[in-house]
Parts: sequence; structure tokens; C-alpha cells
Amino acid sequence: MLLTKIFDFLASIKLAVIVILGLAVVSAVGTVVEARYDAEVAQKLVYHSPWMLAVLGLLCVNLIAVMVDRWPWKRHHSGFVLAHIGIIIMLVGSVFTAKYGVDGSMAFDIGGSNRYVTVPEQEFSVYSSFTGDRVAEISRKRVDFFLDRPSEESPYSVNVGADSLDVVKYHHYGLRKEEVVEVDVARAGPGIRFQLQNANVNLSEWLIKPSKKQQESVNLGPARVVLSDGTYKYNSGNEIVLTPHPEKRGLNYEIYTKSKGGRTAKGYVEAGSSLQTGWMGLTFRLLRYLPKADRKISYTESEYPNKLTHPAALLKFRGEDHWVALNSVLRLYDSDKMYIVTFGNRRIDLNFAMKLTDFRVGKYQGTQRAATYESDVYVPELGTVNISMNEPLKHAGYTFYQASFESDDMGRPSRSILSVNYDPGRGLKYLGSALMVLGTILLFYFKKTLRGRPKAKPTPQKVKAS
Repeated sequence: MLLTKIFDFLASIKLAVIVILGLAVVSAVGTVVEARYDAEVAQKLVYHSPWMLAVLGLLCVNLIAVMVDRWPWKRHHSGFVLAHIGIIIMLVGSVFTAKYGVDGSMAFDIGGSNRYVTVPEQEFSVYSSFTGDRVAEISRKRVDFFLDRPSEESPYSVNVGADSLDVVKYHHYGLRKEEVVEVDVARAGPGIRFQLQNANVNLSEWLIKPSKKQQESVNLGPARVVLSDGTYKYNSGNEIVLTPHPEKRGLNYEIYTKSKGGRTAKGYVEAGSSLQTGWMGLTFRLLRYLPKADRKISYTESEYPNKLTHPAALLKFRGEDHWVALNSVLRLYDSDKMYIVTFGNRRIDLNFAMKLTDFRVGKYQGTQRAATYESDVYVPELGTVNISMNEPLKHAGYTFYQASFESDDMGRPSRSILSVNYDPGRGLKYLGSALMVLGTILLFYFKKTLRGRPKAKPTPQKVKAS
């Protein structure tokens, strides 16, 4: 019968070999993909792919069919059955972990609090605001632009009033490019690119002042460059204050010197001109002036990841292109309102806040390399607890591990990073592992017992005399 042949194949060693080869091939491909790209891409393309699920499903079918084929089970089958059931339970636990588990991180500034776990899954959210203070949520959804790539023909769209905000491109490994351009929008203000130079210093910067701000400045330590609307009042320090000329395409300037307690020069400057500031031999050069300037950010796609690449999505809104990088905020302006777009990793609320009260780093003797690091964290129900590299905190179903830390410009620890795990399938995986071990022990026990039994001697038959 056909059904009998199908069942025999499902319970056969042939299918077991196919499953083992399938697992080997998928694992090998995953290793190559992870080495060429990264772990996230390997997870999406290989380890969580339909191919891997199909191979694991065949493994479960094979294990169940083999057990059914041995029915009715004898006493010496107990090890075999327990080992097979253990493998199946472990696989079920892994499914629970993948579907309902949490594997993320939390970052704390020293003295700061946090109640959110950041996980790899991504969200795309849009909010609207009429006043700039209060916002209303328009849309917030989980997205996976890597597997479900948006395009011009098939964009990811969010309706915002009578308009539509469309995501039309996604770069998983985006290389950021920034340039300042002249625009013709009401919110844009003046922008200058300047250079300060002497025998020891040579630096250039862009300084852009939004139209609604009275001034914008760049603090360069011994000197400060201010772009003002004309209302700026000098307090102290070495400063050069620039104000757009109302009629010409240039700026009025005023130079203030700390040692002389006030203004030492004033006049008019255009792009390409230089000024002697009188401070430490510094020369100020106005390289470029734009009456209305804005920063234009774009991304180009890299085939492979590096330290400069970052996921980014391209949006179209009212005929204009706007790029938003992962974990950044984009503001879009309409005639009477502002839209706030966020594209970032999903955050899960723990329902309780944790505060980093202290952080310590132990270093290898005679070096600046970190050997150990630990956090003192205040948890409302527990008080202050210590989380170190070998001592995690378990609370409310979550496990908090000390993962890493960040340092400031002086090399001092400034932020602690905890790895957070919630595994609803852990119990099933532990149970499956225990059953596998017990089944393996029983297999060896019964094998030894059966081997030690004396074989039954054949019963001699009487031969009748003829």
C-alpha cells in the first residue's frame, strides 16, 4: 500500500541521513553567510529560514515515525523512547524561545535610569504635532525592510492627512554622506562654512542657524563663532559674531577679545574673504555663505558591512526625498503641522525601572585593559544589587547579564550595557536535555544487560528409530 510505503520511508534510516545532511548543509551555509556579512543576516537568511524549519520539521517527523514503528514498546525500548522524546521537547522549547523570547540590551548612564529593553526587531513610527510640544501617534508597526524590501513599485506607505509618506528604498549597509545645500523653505536659516587657521591650528566647520533661533554657535575652546539674527549680546571670551546683511549676499561681523573686554573690530565680509581676529594669530576665512541652508543627508549602499555602514531607509513626502537612519528621528514640515518619523529597534517595557548607582572596572595589573567590570543597580523590589560578569541578576522572569561598557573621551567609564534575556522555552529545553541524557544512559544499560544474558540453547529433538 502507498501509505505503508510512505510510513516506512518516514521511519527509515534513509530519511535520518537526509535530515543529517540537510542540517550540515544549512549550518555550513549559515557559517559562510555570517563570516561574509554578520550574525543578523545569517539569522534572517539561514537559521530562521523556511529551509531550516523544514529540516527540523522532518527531524521531528522522523523521530515520531521511528517510535511509532517500534510500538508496542518493550522494557528495553525505554532509553530509545526517552532520548527521542527529549530531542522533540528540546525542539519545541527552541520554537517557544524563538517566537516569544526576548534577547536584547539595556544601556545606563551612571546615575541614570532605564525601563526599556532594546531588541533587534525594528519599528517604523509616525507622529504628528501642531505645537511642537504635544504629539499624536499616527502609525507604529513592526517592519523588516531587509526581508520585505520596499521599492518605488511596492513602497511601505503611511497615510498622513491628505498625503502619503512612502518608504521606497532600504540600505542594510548604508554609507552616510552629508552635504550642506541652499534651499528655499521658510524654516531654513543662514549657513556659513568657515576656517580658523594659525601656525598650529587649521580647522573648518559648517554653522547653520534655523530661522526660528536667534543664534547658533560653535565653541572651539579659546574662540567662539556665533551666527546671529542681530540680537546677540556679548558676555565674555574671544568671539566673532556674524549677522546676515539685509541687502547684500554677505555678513556683518563683530570681533570681541577677552583680554580687552569687548569689541575690537567690526565690518562686512563676503565668501572668500579673510579677517585677522587678533587672538593667537588666528585668521578667520569665510569659505561659503548661504542665506538659506540645510543639511542634506543621503546614503549609498555597501555590499558588505564595515564600521561606517548603518541601516537607512529613503522616504518620499510631498515630492521630496528624505533619508532616515536606524535609531534616528526625522522631522517633516507641512504648512500647519510637523510630522516626526522614527525608525529604530523595538523597545520592550519591563514595567519597572532600574537605576545604575555605580559602575566599576578592574584592570589587568600594569595595563589599562579591562579585566572585570560590574554594575550596582537599584531595583524597586530588591534594592541595590550587584551585576558582574559572572553574577547575573534574575528578576521578573528576565536575566540581566553584564555585557560591556562605554568610555568618555578621557577613557573613564560613562555607560554600562546589560544583556537582557527572557526565555519561555528554557524549561522545555532543560527537560528535553534531561530526558536525552537519561535515555542515553538507559540505552547503554539495556545494551549491556542484553549482551550479558546467556543465549538459550536449542532444544534437542528426539529421533525416532525406524
